[in-house]
Amino acid sequence: MRRSPPRASYGLAPACKWARGESPLRVGPSRVAAAAGDTLPSDDWPHVYLRERAIPWAPIGQGMAAVAALSLALLFLFAPPRRVRPNAQMFFLGAGFMLLETKGVVHMALLFGSTWVVNSVVFFAILVMILCANLYVLKAKPKRLGPYYGLLIVALVVNALVPMSAFLALGPIERTLASCAVVFVPILFAGVIFATAFARSADPGVDFGSNVAGIILGGLSEQLSLVLGFGYLVLVAILYYILSLALQRRAQPV
Repeated sequence: MRRSPPRASYGLAPACKWARGESPLRVGPSRVAAAAGDTLPSDDWPHVYLRERAIPWAPIGQGMAAVAALSLALLFLFAPPRRVRPNAQMFFLGAGFMLLETKGVVHMALLFGSTWVVNSVVFFAILVMILCANLYVLKAKPKRLGPYYGLLIVALVVNALVPMSAFLALGPIERTLASCAVVFVPILFAGVIFATAFARSADPGVDFGSNVAGIILGGLSEQLSLVLGFGYLVLVAILYYILSLALQRRAQPV
């Protein structure tokens, strides 16, 4: 006797499923997603093994909670005996920079391929931009950080608004120059802000420790790409830099 297939839906791909009798070769992606109520992967949200924009508790949420708990435990365990005041400006500078680095790696991987060569070039370019920022601070000695914060935020807004398709439509040379400008110019401004603020530091140890703690927050915030996508992850970086500007110590001129 020939048995009929089950009436319940069944999975045919990691990120979506569709009803009985519908083949992925015969229906469009939008119909497949509508039938399943799921989100299809894209360049901005390339998470093929997730059915919706959310941070799964197991194992990602559990890992985030463990890292946060261990970081707080180490902070209280190895904190200096004297009472210190963390530098909020340096803390949020570290958080924002971690997201910029993540966005740069993902952006270049989508355009030129996710290879060790591409990743090495990206990290090399980031280090070069940081070096240029330090050399600029040594030469120009900026007095006010407000203009650099403004340029940084404008560059990040452009980064968030320009779609990836705008780069893919360009030729190889134009694509390389445009993508490098969008990705690495914000890093230059962020480096100028960090170098200037650190040069004015009255307690370099505390300020550098605050920056490292902010990097941990930025690393945890990378998981927000599971909800927002990598494009809008820049908006979280903008929030961190605005907090850095608002919470900088009053002794430093804006």
